Amino acid sequence: MTTILGIDPGYDRLGWAVAAIEQKKMSLLAYDCIVTDKTQDFLQRMGAITLDLESIFAKYKPSELAIETLVFARNTTTALKVSEIRGSIITTAAAHNIKSFQYNPMTIKLSVTGYGRADKQGISKMLRMLFPEIEQVAHDDTMDAIAVVITHALAVHQIQL
Repeated sequence: MTTILGIDPGYDRLGWAVAAIEQKKMSLLAYDCIVTDKTQDFLQRMGAITLDLESIFAKYKPSELAIETLVFARNTTTALKVSEIRGSIITTAAAHNIKSFQYNPMTIKLSVTGYGRADKQGISKMLRMLFPEIEQVAHDDTMDAIAVVITHALAVHQIQL
């Protein structure tokens, strides 16, 4: 069995999802969103994310990390901070001997919906069809993390949906 941690990086909200792959089948084990305290400075928020990830690593023991790449946004300050968070996540994973894989947003959209320019509603609709149990997911970031896990499972493990 292979366990994958999928992450949609962010410092305000970080979506994550854990999936198990066994005999070309994927099952979602857990998914949520880390929401940081907006009153804290950036380094405190980065530390809080790292602590939460450490507990996810300890509980689920993933062997692979799938993370979304950064697309340069209009706000370069936000893009730089998200980039720093990504670096911290990948470094933390490496410290746990977890292999990292990166996927761009277009690849993720294509993998989940068959269309590389799908919107969030299209992705959400397809994910809810594939996994009815995620009907109550509150954050788009969590849905994005589930999409990252699916992309990785399809690309590397050739799962059957």
